Amino acid sequence: MLKLKNRKKVFFYALMVILPYFVLALLELGLRLFSFGDDLSLFIPSSDSKYYEINRLVGERFFSKYEHTTPLSEKFLKEKPANGYRIFVLGESTIQGFPYDANVAFTRILQRRLQNIFPNRIIEVVNLGLTAVNSYTLLDFTDELLQQKPDAVLIYTGHNEYYGALGVASMENGSIPRWLKKLHLKIIHVRTYQLLQRGMGSIYKLMHPNTKDEAKATMMEKMVGKNLIPYNSKMYLEGLVQFSDNMSDLLGKLKEAQVPVIISDLVSNVRDLPPFRSLDDGNYPRADSLFSNAKRLEADRLFDKAKEEYIQAKDLDVIRFRAPEDVNKIIAHLADSLGLSQISLKSLFEKYSPQGIIGNSLMTDHLHPNIDGYFLMAEGFFQALRDHGMIENYWDSTRVQPWTYYRHNWGFTELDSMIAVIRIKHLKAGWPFQPETTVNNFRTTYTPNGMIDSLAFTCIKYVDVNSSMVHKRLATYYESMGDLKHASKEYLAIAYISPSDVSSYYYAADLAYKAKEYTNAIRYLQESPNADTSSYAQLTLASLYHSQKNNKEALICLDRLQNLHLDDNNYLQVQELKYRVQKDSGLSSAAENTLEDIKRIDPSFNESGGGKRIAILIPARIKPYLEKAESLRKNGQTKEALAILKEANTIHEISYTDLLIGKLLFSQKNIEALPYLEKAHKEIKDDPSLTYCLCILYMIKRDVPKAKAAMDDLARIQGENHPQYKQLKALFEKHVKNKEVF
Repeated sequence: MLKLKNRKKVFFYALMVILPYFVLALLELGLRLFSFGDDLSLFIPSSDSKYYEINRLVGERFFSKYEHTTPLSEKFLKEKPANGYRIFVLGESTIQGFPYDANVAFTRILQRRLQNIFPNRIIEVVNLGLTAVNSYTLLDFTDELLQQKPDAVLIYTGHNEYYGALGVASMENGSIPRWLKKLHLKIIHVRTYQLLQRGMGSIYKLMHPNTKDEAKATMMEKMVGKNLIPYNSKMYLEGLVQFSDNMSDLLGKLKEAQVPVIISDLVSNVRDLPPFRSLDDGNYPRADSLFSNAKRLEADRLFDKAKEEYIQAKDLDVIRFRAPEDVNKIIAHLADSLGLSQISLKSLFEKYSPQGIIGNSLMTDHLHPNIDGYFLMAEGFFQALRDHGMIENYWDSTRVQPWTYYRHNWGFTELDSMIAVIRIKHLKAGWPFQPETTVNNFRTTYTPNGMIDSLAFTCIKYVDVNSSMVHKRLATYYESMGDLKHASKEYLAIAYISPSDVSSYYYAADLAYKAKEYTNAIRYLQESPNADTSSYAQLTLASLYHSQKNNKEALICLDRLQNLHLDDNNYLQVQELKYRVQKDSGLSSAAENTLEDIKRIDPSFNESGGGKRIAILIPARIKPYLEKAESLRKNGQTKEALAILKEANTIHEISYTDLLIGKLLFSQKNIEALPYLEKAHKEIKDDPSLTYCLCILYMIKRDVPKAKAAMDDLARIQGENHPQYKQLKALFEKHVKNKEVF
């Protein structure tokens, strides 16, 4: 009886221990079953099954009181190829390229420079930057990063150590101990914990409702908890210990995994940004006094002493949005003790700054570089990779261009500059650039001046407007004004913001060609994703090279096309161009063989016609639209067919689509057909029906000179004895005599 009683007791206690875990497991399972909570993995499968992308929700790990920040849209191959080289870059808003968009992130600049050096390798530079975070975030990312087989990791971090999420003075859980912060980051993936966290967050928001003034605040203002941190104070030292411990753990993991690391010290604007706040504490001089003295020393041309005073003034600033030099000392110590590669971007920026003092010549605010500064960041890491023989021991020096070459040819326009200017104005309209009681009313009080200023402002005023959208609006405006050169540059900027967006490269190249900027058109096509395996890119390149009498390169492109799958229509275009290139190159025998192949498919081929136009392939992504439109047209659904064709034009406008839209509108006797047919005629020179339609439309508009030119062109194409030409000529003579057409 006693044994039975003891067994019941053991069972009871075991049940008491197991039951809570069982209930929690059931709750977790139920929450996942009903899709509560979020997958907060760093990397998730992309819509393209070959790639991973950075999870847009990963910032939720670090933010509970405020809206989380988001990473750039980055993706990389799930399976790293044998010829691949994968670099991950860790950091904060500077890594993301603030106040610019992704096209100016130094990682994009670095990737393009490296890819140009190693064209036969697949270079991936993956930007893991996140705004308003610090070393806790970088450490938290490390294990997942290592699972993706990095070949190198680049690090630029330290400015947000006090006020960034989980920092010692942050509003986002800054006051809790380090072990609890690390535990939080471990269990944040558990949906039950997310449920608890959201419940607590809701209670916090009820107790601390967001005022209108707080809603206007920048992220910089929101993140600050205990805002005054005197030099060498308890909290100041806690921040240094936090940074040292987290970075030591992070770098130790990378070293243990034998992943090469390049880490840099930090750059701050010391010359042109006074201390945010100064204190008299009896131990150190006031920061503002040191800054004023530095100005006097600089005026007296005592530049070395002035620089020392500027840096000391920055370190004594009690609002710590700029990392103190003690952080740079920790970086140097960790790099030395662990045998890691270290670079000094600070020294590089000083080299390119007047009198060696970093200020507005390379910075936009207190710590974010301007566009020249971001190109210098890319230069610093580029040279470090080269000096250490990473990727390959031998770097072909003939392929190495100076950073200034890329700066001059980058996908960056006046609109990008203006977006950055307005973002900085918005930032500086609030604390700590203004008194603490100042309400940031920038969004409601700013008055734009001119179109570019207005478009840029919409990116800051409206959360659903992004820079790609306003670049496209500006490109459309330029194109309508006939300024094709600037329209092309706007599309190139879009392409650099979203490098996988192949259509933007094609638009940029097409407009550059029409603007007679042939070198740029070729470069944009060569830079487009998978250019070597794109039939559209290779045929267009071959046509461009042929138009420039560079038949050697044209034949290389045509040879690539022979290995690609082409339908009958596209195959015929390739063969026609190949025949002309071979003929112009003096390859008579090869040209005769190609001509025989063409006439087998198209017995009516005219050897002398159409040699000056660019052959345009139909991009695969719009072929379904054209097929659907043709089916609708055959069924008499002209209105629906037009809608489909116009939708195709928003995805990728080509001359063939313009031709189809124009002819459909012409069949409805709609004068709106004219601009579409005119655009199509710029590339499609020898289509008699197109020329006929243009002549009729010019007569309707009473534009006799253009109508006469179109009629003469039809005579050239068809001959003067062709019935259609005779009909058109009679109509033209009647129009001239009576000014009537229909």
